[in-house]
Amino acid sequence: MEFDRLEALRVGQELKKIRKQRGLSLAEVEALSAGRWKAVVVGSYERADRAITVGRLSSLMALYQAPISAIFPSGANSSHASAANSASSNAAEPATPWTINLGKRQEISSVSYPLAQFVTHIINARGDWNGHVLTLRHNDLELIAICDGVDLPQFISKLRAHRFLALLR
Repeated sequence: MEFDRLEALRVGQELKKIRKQRGLSLAEVEALSAGRWKAVVVGSYERADRAITVGRLSSLMALYQAPISAIFPSGANSSHASAANSASSNAAEPATPWTINLGKRQEISSVSYPLAQFVTHIINARGDWNGHVLTLRHNDLELIAICDGVDLPQFISKLRAHRFLALLR
């Protein structure tokens, strides 16, 4: 019984974290869902005062535009990410960050499927579903361009033409 309560508290904390990352108050969740999700009910789930079913959890995560897997972190992913970060920090690369406009995320897959897959993976790995922008390294874009079958200047031109990409300065 104690484990169930602890797990409910952990799930509730994750729900609250994701809601706040989306910049939503409980009242805004109710408004966004046209009343389907009452603020008091969502708050009860977040405090673990009320149990949430898998179906309701899936529906709430869809409203937040986040995968349900975000609620259940994997230890393997975090150790893999830290190993990748330490390896990339040793590599020499240009310090040119690029930003992807996530407001156009639905359109990206029709222009570059490899970019769409990469963006989805990074959002899930970082646990950041705020929905505005995603910053990528120059080497990330080089790799995605190769997967897309074009050279980097062509790839950047294509993304700029669709207003998906802007250079940060």
